[in-house]
Amino acid sequence: MRDHDRSGDAPPTGGASPFGEGPLVPLLRPGEDPADPVTLLTWHEALSGALASDVPHQLFGLWLYPTSGGAVLLAPEALAADGLLVPEPPSIGREQLALVEELVAGAGYRSTTCVVAADAGSEVGLLMFAALDAGSHGPRERAAAQLAADAVAPILAQLARRWRAEGVRPMHHSEGAVAEALGGAGDVAANARTPRELSRALSRVLAGTIPHSELELLVPGTSEDRWYRIGEHPGGPLWGDPDLVVPGSHAGVAQLIAARGPVMLSPGAGSALGVPLTMADRLVGALVLTSGTEHQFSEEDGVLLMRIGQIVAPRVDAFVMAGHLQVLRGHVAAQRSLPSRMARVLETLATVTDPAEATRRIESEASAMLAFDEMWFALMLGDPSRVAMLRPGEQRALPDLPQVATGETPLGRVVRGEHATIVADQPGRTDLIVALKVAGRVIGAMLLVSRKEGMFDGSDEEIARGLAAAVAPYLEILRRDAVAPPVPLPGWKRSPRR
Repeated sequence: MRDHDRSGDAPPTGGASPFGEGPLVPLLRPGEDPADPVTLLTWHEALSGALASDVPHQLFGLWLYPTSGGAVLLAPEALAADGLLVPEPPSIGREQLALVEELVAGAGYRSTTCVVAADAGSEVGLLMFAALDAGSHGPRERAAAQLAADAVAPILAQLARRWRAEGVRPMHHSEGAVAEALGGAGDVAANARTPRELSRALSRVLAGTIPHSELELLVPGTSEDRWYRIGEHPGGPLWGDPDLVVPGSHAGVAQLIAARGPVMLSPGAGSALGVPLTMADRLVGALVLTSGTEHQFSEEDGVLLMRIGQIVAPRVDAFVMAGHLQVLRGHVAAQRSLPSRMARVLETLATVTDPAEATRRIESEASAMLAFDEMWFALMLGDPSRVAMLRPGEQRALPDLPQVATGETPLGRVVRGEHATIVADQPGRTDLIVALKVAGRVIGAMLLVSRKEGMFDGSDEEIARGLAAAVAPYLEILRRDAVAPPVPLPGWKRSPRR
């Protein structure tokens, strides 16, 4: 901080008084860090000197209210030995300030004025002016003291956001710290074998430069409302763990879709800083830091995190591509076995006379072609708005099965012929519903249920349609037997009376 008394080199000033020009309050210049002990001491002395004529005092106490809570004496250090307790946020009232003034007056400073500095509605600091002579502070001096507090509030607010129990984070990242973070991120991106390893190692690299409680790597799904926490993924095909699927509201991550730079997110509690991970203007993921402390991150943190994101984005994209490749390999293997498995399905339908055993074998062959947890056949038995739910291996006759109303559900739209196939994503499950058709007429639907989200794609739909076309005629025979009226016997075939 420069000497405020030097002509032509005075620090910026602010504040105005309704009683005249008011006090000229020394402010910090751009680049000066209030967390620096020398800068803070010099600024405190400059404040005291500049305000002495407007608010006479021999003692000027300055306290900070960190966002993490409590009150911290910034200056003078000698005041700490007196053990003076000051009120703490929230909602510091005039009565509390009057009590402090009374205590200080009892120590010999007969004129004492305490004022609170507030920024954006939050109390960030306390200023105390104490004079030995009685009658030194009247309405004019109290007004000047409040104007001074208002002028320094933004500086105190900046310091309050960065204050921690272990000290204050530097306002600016040193060149050495930035180089170390970027180099560490490069090493991690080059050597991480799994997404989880990348996420945890990157968090350790950034811990000293951008303190945070959690680091998350996320990749977007097919819509803005579905993201996958790839940073917790151990490897293999993505979207396989439903616990790692999160909505777009998770830490406010959906805001990053249209973002071109760092965004201060809204996690609901604490604070979060996120940057989009892009490659050639294509969004491949998001890097998010969260903290339980309010206002933890600065704009400079965002700039550094953006540079980190540019380093790790190719690695995240490579993990996504590797996951897709594993899925494609699985599909290729399944496609190679399709003809033989479809042949076994048709052989089963032609040779097995017991419907329960036939449907059980169909489910077994289908599970080798498609990944699902449950299979159902929904068959119309008369009322087009209701279907009987037949599960493979069911021993009961169709008329004895419970019937459910389809209504305006995905199943209902397929059964009514509005759609041939529907993939319905729900929380914790995915349904693949395919129409069962015979001679161009819909008789029901085949329902495949997976207890995971996002589990069926276009190739799965194609396989399911082929399977449904194969089993539909067999199910139509079962359905007709269930709904057909009894055939009356001719009179000459009736049993003779006895």
